[in-house]
Amino acid sequence: MNSSRSIYFLLAFGFILTCFSGWSADSSPLATIPAGTSHKLRVAVCYRPPFSFKDGVGAWSGLSVDLWKQIAGRLGISYEYVEMPLVDIMKKLRTGECDLSPAIALSGEEAGDIEFTEPYLFSHGAVLTARKSLLQSLGTFHGILMNKRVLIIFLAMLIGMIFFSLLLMFAERKHEKGHFNGPSVKGFGSALWFSAVTMTTVGYGDKTPISLVGRLVTFFWMLAGVLIIAVFTGTVASSLTRAEMKEGIVNFNDLPRFKVGCVAGSRMDFLLQERGISAQRFNTYDEIKNAQETGLITAFAGDVVPLQYMMNRNPDLKYDLYTPPDSAMIYAFATRQGLPQLSAINRELLKISLLPDWRSKAERWTGPLSL
Repeated sequence: MNSSRSIYFLLAFGFILTCFSGWSADSSPLATIPAGTSHKLRVAVCYRPPFSFKDGVGAWSGLSVDLWKQIAGRLGISYEYVEMPLVDIMKKLRTGECDLSPAIALSGEEAGDIEFTEPYLFSHGAVLTARKSLLQSLGTFHGILMNKRVLIIFLAMLIGMIFFSLLLMFAERKHEKGHFNGPSVKGFGSALWFSAVTMTTVGYGDKTPISLVGRLVTFFWMLAGVLIIAVFTGTVASSLTRAEMKEGIVNFNDLPRFKVGCVAGSRMDFLLQERGISAQRFNTYDEIKNAQETGLITAFAGDVVPLQYMMNRNPDLKYDLYTPPDSAMIYAFATRQGLPQLSAINRELLKISLLPDWRSKAERWTGPLSL
């Protein structure tokens, strides 16, 4: 009798253990990971300084990588880095072959396929173009001087100077001790010189009219000269400004004048596609650099943070940086759909990025940012 009770007790105890074990396996966060796969998260990274890059010993580092290390350390998450181009990162996050990537700009186009954490950095788009050489600048200035309006004003200046010189010679012809008498060529030359220094308000004082009529004519020429010089200066200045705006980049509508390059799969890539702007797409910054050196592209469209970082590290680079509007870029961690640790990662990310010193910590990687 006692042995039968012992057998029943053992059977009941085994049944309870079996049920408890099944419940425990189903309720574990790691149960959502398919059987046969490692629990170590696969973190996708690419060369994108200052967000992610390899340091001197070949270890991954950077603003986003360092932020991920802090969060993974706090949560005790085990992970491994998987290096690949940015465009492949987005594909592998969609398919679930990778679990997370720390340096991704939020994109509405990807929102249905992958998930994003709360943002940790706000940025905007930028375009880098080669700075004009001295010969190119002289060519631009020569083109401005050959502008029809500038030529008309310049011609009006010459005609006005000649007309005033003739009037001054006529008014001063009877004064033997005057500065504009004598042979016609000599007198006209002196009057022309006087008209030029008067119009430009230089006023050397080496020649002056003596007669009342001569001084009256000079008075009106002073007024006319100031007006002509003001119009000429304003026209040249506005033409220079228009030329700089035409050759520079104010908004996305200016980009079709350039041979544009961008990183494949980046936020800027999507912005260019939305606006129908054709662009050469590259996977690495080395490819972009070679394309610029060979003239394959004349402008690189990307994010202001890595572009400012590059210019801060290389002050001798002869490039101009433009920031077109309507190109917001918000950085967050991107994860595959259904990542169990997403909620916990999000909490830790907010704790770090909302601290008052987060901006200064970020600028230790990027250098001074004008966002």
